Amino acid sequence: MLRSRVPANIRAFDAFPKFSKEYRRQSSSRGGFFTILLSVLIVVLVFSQCVQYIRGIREQELFIYDSVSELMDLNIDITIAMPCSNLRIDVVDRTKDLVLATEALTLEEAFIKDMPTSSTIYKNDRYAGLRWARTEKFRKKNNAEPGSGTACRIYGQLVVNRVNGQLHITAPGWGYGRSNIPFHSLNFTHYIEELSFGEYYPALVNALDGHYGHANDHPFAFQYYLSVLPTSYKSSFRSFETNQYSLTENSVVRQLGFGSLPPGIFIDYDLEPLAVRVVDKHPNVASTLLRILAISGGLITVASWIERVYSSRAHRSTSEADMLGLLGKSETE
Repeated sequence: MLRSRVPANIRAFDAFPKFSKEYRRQSSSRGGFFTILLSVLIVVLVFSQCVQYIRGIREQELFIYDSVSELMDLNIDITIAMPCSNLRIDVVDRTKDLVLATEALTLEEAFIKDMPTSSTIYKNDRYAGLRWARTEKFRKKNNAEPGSGTACRIYGQLVVNRVNGQLHITAPGWGYGRSNIPFHSLNFTHYIEELSFGEYYPALVNALDGHYGHANDHPFAFQYYLSVLPTSYKSSFRSFETNQYSLTENSVVRQLGFGSLPPGIFIDYDLEPLAVRVVDKHPNVASTLLRILAISGGLITVASWIERVYSSRAHRSTSEADMLGLLGKSETE
């Protein structure tokens, strides 16, 4: 009843005029596809920028090593398939200094069955990545009583002169004319959990970390030649000096007899005159946010251009089809 009292011209008044259907933009599956694709691209790029912000940017450069350092740390963690009582560890360098590493390192009885093999190392590396995945089980305390183990785990840190040298693990007496260790007891099959020089820095994977060596005969010798490269590491949190190295290896069966070279594990390390500087840089929050906004805005702009081109082409095709339909209809009439 109230509606009938309102004048017709007021009832017809509309403050929001309606457009004709031919001028309206109709929704389509193409527009939905562009929206989903654009959203996925923005999410991926934002995620990549966040990862870059967390990880930072790593820069490396070579320079001549001119620092004066007399000493350096040698870190070792190796398990050998021989009892600890049958092993001797020494370090000798170019200055003829001899370090009796057997006394400086920790020798722990272990079992051969607990040693990783080449197949288990490959499996762990494939599914777990870096050597930290296989350390958890291997670093557990062994249950072997002193003198009852069939293998020996040798680990610790040595302070050596910063000159070329050699670390060798041998059986006492072998290669020096006489030995009280039976020939059949020689087995230098080994697993190197870690061999490094200096402090550890992120993403540093040394060539001998997680290395397995199998002795094919009793008087077997493993020879590792390391080229040690001094490394300076700097990040937003700390900076320190350390080392990394490259590896060349060889293995041979020793000849038995007086004056022959002894079997064992021999690690020769040579220091390079060059050094590498590693710098980790992290972008600030403001630049990261600006980069995210710029990338998102650019994607939205490009997507709108593409959608506009497709829409104009579709509208042109529809207009041409309508024109052909009208011409055909007029000719029929």
